[in-house]
Amino acid sequence: MELFRAPRAGSEWFIRTSSIGLPTDVTVRIAGAGLAGLVAATTAARAGEDVDVYEIKRHLLPSTGAHTEALRNYESVDSLEELRSYGFKIRPFAEVHSAIRRSEHYENLVRGKSYYLFMRGREEYTVDQQLYREAIDLGIRFHFGTKAPPEVEIIATGPPRHEFNMLAAGFTFTAEGSNLDPHTVIALLDNRVAPGGYLAITPGVDYHSIYSGSWIDLDFGRVLGLAEKAFEIPWVREVLGRSRWVDKIHGTAYYARDPIATAVRDRSLQVGEAGGFQDAVAAYGFRYAVITGALAARSVVERLDYPTLLRSRFKDEFENAFAYRQKLNNASNRDFDELVQALGPELTIDEYRNLRGKLRTL
Repeated sequence: MELFRAPRAGSEWFIRTSSIGLPTDVTVRIAGAGLAGLVAATTAARAGEDVDVYEIKRHLLPSTGAHTEALRNYESVDSLEELRSYGFKIRPFAEVHSAIRRSEHYENLVRGKSYYLFMRGREEYTVDQQLYREAIDLGIRFHFGTKAPPEVEIIATGPPRHEFNMLAAGFTFTAEGSNLDPHTVIALLDNRVAPGGYLAITPGVDYHSIYSGSWIDLDFGRVLGLAEKAFEIPWVREVLGRSRWVDKIHGTAYYARDPIATAVRDRSLQVGEAGGFQDAVAAYGFRYAVITGALAARSVVERLDYPTLLRSRFKDEFENAFAYRQKLNNASNRDFDELVQALGPELTIDEYRNLRGKLRTL
């Protein structure tokens, strides 16, 4: 077991909350030190609470391994500004200004600020390490290599090991030698390489990511084999260039039809993928991890009803995404062709925002 503690920092939020008569001696216990758990921990600590984080792994590392993670910016409200309103201050390492969607026979380019990019992993510049350093400065106690006690306030243990319903298999590859533009992401909708999902290529700092995200086949070996076949596609080979493989990507995700309905389990609040708070359509769970982590901490600190906070923020977006996911699970390559063809060869991000809802009815 590794135990870390540092002196607690002061908190403006602590002054505000304690001044209205809320208890100031709560110890918030959190199971899991992933993105959602770290956000919950730092949010509670900034409010002046004692925080203990229990992590079964001996080191701080996302379950998927080191990789690039994208924050989608498709809504009318800037997604980074939205997360800042929940206390998330970390800056992305890059912005995406060219988002390419490909199908078997068609290609579309969306121009404009469509994604913010963050690195996950052990390097100092990754989200995980930046949040961890903030947590240490706030006096949060970390118990690595330690199982959480039976009763915790917040569960942030990631996707259930035997209940995941999306799988990512691929590799990170060196930025040196590759031909991937650092402000471009590429998604290939093709059941031959990613059943029900897409092959994703995303830029990083020292290394980039390429993986098949599958919603239909959940066997890692088979999906990795499909991804490796995709590496022989001429345009994919051109992107990879003379780069070298760095490490494997092996990720799972768990999305629920209505995660708000099951957000409280035996008085513990579930956050992130532990509770099924994941994007069922494309597995962009970064936003949900941050917001649910922050709202769970607020619920504990201010004695507010967690499901009410969630429903007020998300309304029916989980149910809507789940319904569209069922359509995608049955989509053929011809359907993917029609979807990409309907977008046309090129759009601005504003044009895409206007079309996005209509396309989901196709």
